[in-house]
Amino acid sequence: MKRLLPILVAIALATALFGCGGGDDSSGSTSTTALSSCNIDGKQQNLGASYVTSIEVTKVSCPQAEKVVAAYHQCRADNGGAGGTCDAPVQGFRCTEGPRQSVPGVQFNATADCKKGEAEIKSSYTQNF
Repeated sequence: MKRLLPILVAIALATALFGCGGGDDSSGSTSTTALSSCNIDGKQQNLGASYVTSIEVTKVSCPQAEKVVAAYHQCRADNGGAGGTCDAPVQGFRCTEGPRQSVPGVQFNATADCKKGEAEIKSSYTQNF
């Protein structure tokens, strides 16, 4: 398993980074304003999950989005550890999590969509167990 773990992590990261598709917004978002990507290079492991792989925003700054994302992951950790969930608002944002794609007992990939009025923060992340 030790030899397999780095391969599984690499596959999961590649899926999170490249497997989400692009182009159209078929995610079901009700936002009418286009999302802008935040540059989180060098911060991926400092935003609460094992790896935050992307953050996109509408009507909120990237620095504020990073704080909300970190607070969301802290809320998850406070409510069940690595596999926890967060049902409480974080910094005034209400967050919903997409389906988890998992490697049982190792890690999972998921997305979170946080909204407050017209402000929206979409993020994707990998969480190791």
